[in-house]
Amino acid sequence: MSIPGTTYPVNNPAQNYQTGGTQTTPPVTEAPVTPPPAQEEPAGVYTPSGETPPANNNFRPDRARMEQLWNHHQQQVDNFRRMMEVLFNRQAQEQGIAAGTWNPQEIELTDEMRAAAAEQVAEGGYFSVEETAARILDFAVAISGGDPERLDVLRGAIEQAFENAERIWGGQLPEISQQTRAAVMEGLDQWAANGNVADIALLNR
Repeated sequence: MSIPGTTYPVNNPAQNYQTGGTQTTPPVTEAPVTPPPAQEEPAGVYTPSGETPPANNNFRPDRARMEQLWNHHQQQVDNFRRMMEVLFNRQAQEQGIAAGTWNPQEIELTDEMRAAAAEQVAEGGYFSVEETAARILDFAVAISGGDPERLDVLRGAIEQAFENAERIWGGQLPEISQQTRAAVMEGLDQWAANGNVADIALLNR
C-alpha cells in the first residue's frame, strides 16, 4: 500500500500477521533515499549601490527582430515621402488652376473652377500654406513617435520629397509650395529647440 504524497511504500502490519500459528516478524524494508530538491537558479544577482553589475556575456542581439523594425521604419519614411510628393504637386496644381496657368489637358477652365481652386489655396483652405504644412508636421510627429532624435531623418525625407515633386512637376514649384516647405522646416526647428512637439506652433493653433 502506498500513501498519496509519499515516494516510498508503507507496510500494512495486518497483512503480515499470521493467525493460528507462530507469529513472524514482518520483513523490514528500507525506504529509498529521496534525493534533495534541485536548487533553482537565482532570479537575479544583487549588486550593491555604486558597483557595476557583471556583464552578460550570453547576450545575443535578435538580428531578425532588428531587421524587421528597421524595415518597418523605412516603410514609414517612404510613405511619408510619397505623401509629401502628392501634397506638394496637388497644391501646385490648385494654385495653377486658380491663376489660370496650369491646364495640362487643355480643358476650358471656367470661372467656377478657378474660384474653387483659389478657395483651396487661400488662407484656411485645405491646400493653404498653413494647412498643408500642419498635415506634414502631424504625420512627421506620428511616424517618429515624438522622438526628436529622428529629426534629421525627417528633414532628409522632406527635402527629398520636395526635389522629387519638382521633377514630377517639371521645374520649380510655385511660391506657395516653397512657403509650405519653409513652414514645415520652421516647425521642425521649433520642435528641435526644446525637444518638445508642443512647441510646434502650427500644431497648436
